[in-house]
Formats: sequence, C-alpha cells, structure tokens
Amino acid sequence: MNERFTLPAHSPALAALVPEFLDLARAAASGDPAADERDLAVWENLTEHVSLDYRFANPPVHGPGDWDTYDSRFVDPAGVEIGTLQGTGRILYERSSDAHLMMYYREQLTFPDGTAQTAGWVDGTAILGGAWQRFPILGSGGRYGSMIGLRSFQPTPEAPHSLYRTHLVLREIPGGHGLTDPEEIDAALSLLGAFVGPSVNPATGNGRLEPPVRAGRTA
Repeated sequence: MNERFTLPAHSPALAALVPEFLDLARAAASGDPAADERDLAVWENLTEHVSLDYRFANPPVHGPGDWDTYDSRFVDPAGVEIGTLQGTGRILYERSSDAHLMMYYREQLTFPDGTAQTAGWVDGTAILGGAWQRFPILGSGGRYGSMIGLRSFQPTPEAPHSLYRTHLVLREIPGGHGLTDPEEIDAALSLLGAFVGPSVNPATGNGRLEPPVRAGRTA
C-alpha cells in the first residue's frame, strides 16, 4: 500500500482561494458585492453578443461529442463595448437522471486593462430553457492579475444562441493568488467551479456515479 503522497506545490494557494471565492459569491447573491471595500471590478446588465461556430459529432442530433467555439462582445447599458471573450465548449455526456446534456466550457476574457479566464460546467438543456449559469473567474493579467470573480449569464428568449444577459464581478485577493501556470489556473477554476456549477455526476438508480463521458459517444 502506498503510504506517502505529495500534494501539488500550489495546493495551499488553491485552498486559500476557496473562502475568498465563497465570500464573493455570497455577496454577489445578496446583491451587494461591494460590501467589502477591497478593489472591485463590477459590470452589471451587460449584453453579450455571441458569434457561435457549432460542430456536430452525429448530425443533426445534439449529443456527446458535439463542440463549439465562440467569440463574444460585452456591451454595457450605455452601448459601450467593455471587453471581449473567446471560448470553447464540448458536450461530454447525457445525464442519466434527466437526459440533460452536460457541457464543459473554457474561456479567455480580454479587457482594455487586463485579462481573465473562466471555466465551468453548463447544463446545456437547462440553459436553452432560460436558466442562469455561473462560472468562476480567475484574473490572469493587468489590473485583474490578482483577482477572482464570478461570471453569470443567461440566454435571451429572442436569440438564445447569440444574445445573452451577463454580469461580471471581480475582487482583489490580498497578496494576489500567485497562479500563473496554465495547469495551475485550470486546477483553480475546476476547484472553484465545483461550488457554482450544476450537479454533473449525480447518483444513478444503482447508487453509483455515472462516468463523465459515455463510452463510444465522443468525437
């Protein structure tokens, strides 16, 4: 039996993000993210214009293996573009409890004064029904290099594939988060996403967790 193991070098840094992120998420949920006086970047009631390129694994049926890439523009209520986004997502499996299509996304946000990244699970079936979805944000450069945050988005009924309602909030972490390596950032986003994403591996009828990808159904 293996009685020794080594934690990743930045495990303390990752663990330190959790209380900061949960506090921010609670403040945002209460409608008062600015209750903390630390440096904040908040954009509310944005319109997100999405240019989507969708690829079917087994056309014309949506299912595991489908993937997409997209470019977004964030426009504030005054009509000013405040940033852009590049993202990609893939349907990984069909959830057995309700047949919802579960997707995983990764995004790069670019603003005039810095950059940030997001990642997270989306209930693809629920979002097309109008449900809000949320991703953690981790700053990666410029003003946002030491910030964490939350991205909330909802498709509009009139254009569910190309027009979204979006809120973005980021908050300074005292001392910064210290994560620069792409793998470290991925690990942090996965960890934080577990607190806001949909239930991606619920127990099945026999009590076991279903696999993240159905065998033979991926591209």
